[in-house]
Amino acid sequence: VRRPRPVAQRLPGDEPLVTGQRILDTLFPVARGGRAAIPGGFGTGKTVLQETLAKWCHADIIVYVGCGERGNEMAEVLDEFPRLVDPRNGRPLMERTVIVANASNMPVAAREASIYTAVTVAEYFRDQGLHVALMADSTSRWAEALREVSGRLGELPGEAGYPAYLGSRLAEFYERASRVRTLGGREGSLTIVGAVSPPGGDFSEPVTSHTKRYVGCFWGLDRERAQARFYPAIHPLQSYSVDASRFASWWTAHGNDNWQRQREKLLALLDEQAHLERMARIVGKDALPPGQQLTLIAAELVNEALLRQSAFSPADRYCSPARQSEMLRLVMRFIALSREALDRGATPEEIAALPVLRRLQRMGEEVGEDALEGFAALWPHLERELAAPGTAATGTA
Repeated sequence: VRRPRPVAQRLPGDEPLVTGQRILDTLFPVARGGRAAIPGGFGTGKTVLQETLAKWCHADIIVYVGCGERGNEMAEVLDEFPRLVDPRNGRPLMERTVIVANASNMPVAAREASIYTAVTVAEYFRDQGLHVALMADSTSRWAEALREVSGRLGELPGEAGYPAYLGSRLAEFYERASRVRTLGGREGSLTIVGAVSPPGGDFSEPVTSHTKRYVGCFWGLDRERAQARFYPAIHPLQSYSVDASRFASWWTAHGNDNWQRQREKLLALLDEQAHLERMARIVGKDALPPGQQLTLIAAELVNEALLRQSAFSPADRYCSPARQSEMLRLVMRFIALSREALDRGATPEEIAALPVLRRLQRMGEEVGEDALEGFAALWPHLERELAAPGTAATGTA
């Protein structure tokens, strides 16, 4: 299980793994056959996010490994998955899920082996021409098992007591993710999503810092967002995707030829929001120039309409690429029109009071996958309410 299975050819990862989570697919996509890490402190939602990905990502087989997890968390997975319905075929989700259960009270040697067992099972299905997603929760506890085994063997410790070969072991694990042509001529893929549990949420600790070297996507969870009940609690300025530039042609083929430009504008807007919020704490939000106040309104819309997504909402727990593109177009159009209205004499307060702004914030809940025509109904309201300087009065009328 420690040796990767042979393949005929490794293929480029030029297609994203659709997860159904807007913040991931739109801002930080992972390639099908790629590698992603979810670091976060206690209570930030690593396990919930991985279970959500297992339910909704576009993979044929899910391999879920609980590496050193608490027994009640593994029991919850075993209890919930058989009762969940696979949205693609109406069958129980458990029928396409393999669970490798390793509770925290099991021997450390078994914990160290559980990761290799899971990735070998995933390769077995990949070699049948299937697309497999491996959820590893958590690689930090696997690294702790490596540290304990190394200590018992009397090996010289490295940083924070971890063995000196921690980085190479992590590399060997993540490098088994790939999109391949198998020896039998089929095409399959294995995508690895590993959770990391840094003590105190410190991303500079050895497991997190080594993992960043080997993954293409880094989905950093933020404690403040999690405590504010913002889900997924992924911090857009601490996260990144090195694969994103490869997917512009894929999004063009799926109806959004401006995706890459829109993504860059959103990231720049969120970065500017963080800068302005630091200033607003000192001088007050009302003391900022109108243009900067409008930037904060636009960033708040992006957070509420696009980045927040309830895992319990029947309408919004999954968001297809077509629905994401429609929502993204509406938000970007609102931002452009609001800047034009500001130039014509509208105030930030008038723009913030527009009824269409509330509808945009709620469109994820109100327009589901089976009613995409509801987005078209928002366009006339958007254009009309932002057409004149007296936007608030126009929108109310």
